[in-house]
Formats: sequence, structure tokens, C-alpha cells
Amino acid sequence: MGFKQSHFVARLITLLPVCMAANVHAEQLFTDDSNYCQNQRTLKSQDNNLRRQLDADNPLPDAANNRKIASIELEQLNVFNTELEEENNFLFRFANRAHMTTEPEVIHSVLLFEEGDIYSPRKLLESERLLRKQGYLYDARINAKLDCDGNVHVKVITRDLWTLLPEISFSRSGGKNESSIGFRESNFLGWGKRVSFTRTRDADRTGYLFVYDDPHIFSSRYQGRLEYSDNDDGKRHYIDVSYPFFSIDTPYSYGATSYSDQRRESLYYRGDVVSEFEQKTLLNRAYFGHSSQLGNNWTQRIKLGIENREETFKETPFTRFPIAEDRTLSYPYVSGQWFEDHYVKVRNFDSIYRTEDLNLGWNIHALLGYSSKDFSDDASRTIYSLSLSKAHYSGDNQLWRFKADLDGYWNEEIDDVENLFASTQLQYYLNTTLRQSWYAKVRLEYAENLTADKQLTIGGENGLRGYPLDYQVGDRSFLVTLEKRYYWEYDLLQLFKVGGAAFYDIGRAWYNDKDNGANGNVLQNVGIGLRLAPSRANAGTVIHLDIAAPINKQDDDIDSVQWLVTVKNTF
Repeated sequence: MGFKQSHFVARLITLLPVCMAANVHAEQLFTDDSNYCQNQRTLKSQDNNLRRQLDADNPLPDAANNRKIASIELEQLNVFNTELEEENNFLFRFANRAHMTTEPEVIHSVLLFEEGDIYSPRKLLESERLLRKQGYLYDARINAKLDCDGNVHVKVITRDLWTLLPEISFSRSGGKNESSIGFRESNFLGWGKRVSFTRTRDADRTGYLFVYDDPHIFSSRYQGRLEYSDNDDGKRHYIDVSYPFFSIDTPYSYGATSYSDQRRESLYYRGDVVSEFEQKTLLNRAYFGHSSQLGNNWTQRIKLGIENREETFKETPFTRFPIAEDRTLSYPYVSGQWFEDHYVKVRNFDSIYRTEDLNLGWNIHALLGYSSKDFSDDASRTIYSLSLSKAHYSGDNQLWRFKADLDGYWNEEIDDVENLFASTQLQYYLNTTLRQSWYAKVRLEYAENLTADKQLTIGGENGLRGYPLDYQVGDRSFLVTLEKRYYWEYDLLQLFKVGGAAFYDIGRAWYNDKDNGANGNVLQNVGIGLRLAPSRANAGTVIHLDIAAPINKQDDDIDSVQWLVTVKNTF
């Protein structure tokens, strides 16, 4: 719904060896030295590298005419390095023996080059980024050396994650609890496939979820995903098969999606559910896309597709407000993406002591479609969306990140916009040392002519950590966050890298022309938090343990302290 972000699914997995361990720096792990273990100790970067960039640590040979790749060597590191004293114990040795290492064929299926290909440093760097995106790998490094004949010998070094995990999770945010129990295998039999079965429970529903995700069908470039859930408020299925733009140079892409979801949805007021309705969504989509290089590191991707979307609404015994009218959209569309290839490797921005791939270039997405009443048996609508993002270093220690989004319909029947959402967000990082930074975020949101199934809210789940979920409602909102961040070089039980934050949030949601029932006051809170970045499982996630206190409580039933246990993709 609208700008309501999905509730945090906190994957607090039991601290077993299958829950993983020590976070080792990429430049410690991946060297040309075959005896890599002795290089896994912490490498002290120069204190003046406040950009926190890692690009200079792995120079590649320059490209040259007819310079070819003579050989490709794989070095696959296990989950734990038992040659380190702190990791040489029975539990970690058993985990290494029980772990099924990723099949070499799977690693090769991700690479954008083969033996005998013309050598391209750009393809090596992009392959390294693609490897780091795989959910079964913690990190990757690709080195290259020239021999006396001018040929290139490539070494691909990866570190596996433990992927067979009991999924025992609990999260608390804004006074509401979520939990799940089950299992997940993100590297089934070492072939990079994901299988999971989970029982979930949150503020809105209880049910079961099955997922099968195949990023490389039969070690090809085809991808597939199957989801099925059976909840107490309905059922959901999702089927997707595609040939994606797997690299910058991929010339074409195509795919198809089928989705069906029946569920109960809630409307909120001051953090409480005030009405409920049943919603059913059916969606089918197919597309074909073409990519071309524009020069100056710009790439253009154009997709032509067709989509059919049906949304129906029914009352329940707990419906208190009028429900939305049924909507049907059947339309062709054209979408475009224009982006710059300007990636750098950094650390200590979104994660803790892990290689992160940051694109400093522009990334622009746009979509335009038209649903005619002659085909949809509903009002004619123009469908549009636009997304922009950019990152920029303004100095040796300052990074800015900008993002803006716009989407909605133009409804010809009412001759006005419908379900218009617009948002813009600006983030600022001031790195005072390699392990400390100031962070600020400003977010503005705007909505117009929302149907009865949509809400724009602000509360504990989307920024105001000292207040309940969906506490304020309106058609516009703002949020300002200020944090002092700490990236401590400390391994907790050899399982997590640890960080911390002290924060202040201020925000408000309101209507321009009516009272939103929460007195329209600006809300503020302060708090402190602990950050745990798993290094042997669930890499790319950060567990947040926060304590937040509202400064200006508007209701006596708001707790004086909010305890939040959540998992996010960023610090």
C-alpha cells in the first residue's frame, strides 16, 4: 500500500555454526598469494582514505589489441578459516566439513568471460560485482596477471557462506511483533538455488510461505522464481521466468510474470487498525527489451510489454470505512532505463567492513502505458512512473546520495490524477575517520487522490522509531534523521561485525486541507542502537537493535520507550 514500507522481517537466526562468522576484509582475503590464510588479518588502511574506497588495492592489466585470457583459475574458500586461532575450534571445523561448497560450474555461469576471450578489464570488474550479488557468496575478488607472451591469466577467488539455516526470526517495531519459523537453503546442493519453507506471523496475517528461486536455470542465463503462500486471509502465488539484462553489454531481455494474491488489508489511525477490507490482485505481464551503448559509459535499455492487472475489494466484518472500487487495467507499455557505469568499491556505508559496490553515476527509470476502457471495461487511464538516483563525492570525506520517485495514473473519467505518489530523498555522509561518520537523511513524500485502499503514513516502521507503526496519516509527510555512526572493528563470537548509532528523528504526516486527527504536531524521538552485520550467513543484511524514546508524546498510550528489533539491507 502506498508509501507503507513492508514490515521488517527480522532474521534473528539461532547462533549455531550455521549462523556464520567472522567478517574478513576483501583485501585481506583475496590476494595473489596462494597461502591466503596468513593475509586474513586486519589490514590497516591509511587514515586519510576517508572516501573509504578500495579501488586501488586490486590493479588489473590494461587492455591491448588481441590480448586474450589464457586461463581461468578458481579458488573457493570455505566458510571458516580454521588456520586462524580464533576460528580453529570443533564447531567451525564441523561447519566447514558439513558445508557443501558451491559447484565450480555455478561460479563460471556468473562470469562474463571464458578462456580464449579477448581480455577486458571492465568485464572482470563487472563479473566481480555480479559474484558479490549472489546470496551464497560473502565476497569475491578477480585478479589478473600477464605472462611473458602478453596473455592474461585470471584468478577468481570467492568465499562461501553457510546457506542451510533454521529460519527462527522475531522482530518488534512500533509496538508490533513479527515472527517466522522454518528453514532456508540458499545454495541447494551447491548449485546456487534457493529453497525455503516458512511459517510467518505479523500484525496482519499468519500463514506459510514456500519459495524456489533459480538465478541460473541449468547453469544458463535464464532465471526463474516460484512463490506460494497460504495465509489465514487468503493465498498468493508468484511465477516468473526471464532472460534478464545480466550484464551491461547484454543486447536483449525478455520474460513473463504471473501473480495472484488474496489478502486482508488494514487502514491505520494513530497506530491502531481502524478498518479492514479484503483485496484480491491478479497480474500477468510479458515483455521484450533491447539494450544499446550510448558512449561515455552510458547504457540505454528499452522494453516493450503488455500487462493486465485486476484489483477487487470486498468488505469484511471489520470494515468501518468505505472500500475502494474495483480496478482493471489492461495496457501495453514502454519503459526505459538510462544509467552510467561509474562503480567504485567502498566499505562502511551500508554495511560494516564488507565490500560494497557504489555507482556514482545516474540511474534513470521511466515507464508509460495506456489502458483503454475498450479493453479493460473500466475507466481509461494513463500509467506513468519515473525514478532517478545519483551518488556524488563532494570532497575527500563527503558523499551525497539522491533519489526521487513518481508514479500514478491519469484517470480520464475524473479528468485528474489518481493514486499519485511522489517522493524525494537526500542522504549525506560525513566520514570523520575510517570507523566513524555523521549521517543525515531528508525525505519528502506527497500523495494526491488516493483511492480508499491506499494510505500515506509515517511511524515506527518507516523512520520515526519512537512511535507506533503508521502513527500519523496524511497526503504529505517529511522525515529528517541525524545519526552518529560507529563501525567498530570487532567480531562478536566470530559471527558478526559490530557497529552502533546514536540517532535523532523528526517528522510529520498531515493533510493540506483537513485535520489528520493527530493534532498535526511534528514528532520527535531520540535513541541509540546496535548494528550486527552477519559475515558467514545473510551477508548484505544488518540486524538493528534500537531503543528509541519519543520527545513529544501525543497520547498517553504511547510507550515511553520503543524497543525495535529489525533486519534491514543497510546500516
